[in-house]
Amino acid sequence: MEFRRATSNDIPAVLEIQAANFIDNLKPLERQNGFLSVEFPRTQLEATAEELGIIVAIDHGRVVGYLCASSCAFNRQFTLLARMMEQFDRITFRGRPLASSRLFIYGPVCIDRVYRGRGVLRGLYEALCKEVAGRFDVGVAFVADENPHSLRAHINSLRMDHVGNFTFAGKDYHILAFEVPVSS
Repeated sequence: MEFRRATSNDIPAVLEIQAANFIDNLKPLERQNGFLSVEFPRTQLEATAEELGIIVAIDHGRVVGYLCASSCAFNRQFTLLARMMEQFDRITFRGRPLASSRLFIYGPVCIDRVYRGRGVLRGLYEALCKEVAGRFDVGVAFVADENPHSLRAHINSLRMDHVGNFTFAGKDYHILAFEVPVSS
């Protein structure tokens, strides 16, 4: 398995994985294994890839998972993320105000259903940490309350800390944070 920064050639495969896992495209039973709450258009994925980046997992030449990362400044234009970032002044993480750290937004992350439970999430996460080491102190993610599979994976497997909650459009979300290693 190879983990690397996405190129423009990877975006069509990222769009396919996104569509296959977007909540509105899944039956209720399929949602139990995780889903994406938001579907990004191609232009937004391309902009994210150029900003902090998208990490992809490649198996035998095929994209089987991806993890997006973007700056807070980039995300202020999106109402859901802007609502989450409004909370940062009130959240303490590892003894200091979250807003006082050099932050980036982690996610979304999505893995082809066939590849789940095989270490792909850990590989994407570690590749991302290497990509942002030295530039950021803390990564911040959000997970929909109705997505306990993703919440467990991020807290139990990646050891992210639950640091807060927020509500947007009548839905509840968890805010998670993690320290970026100085060098990975």
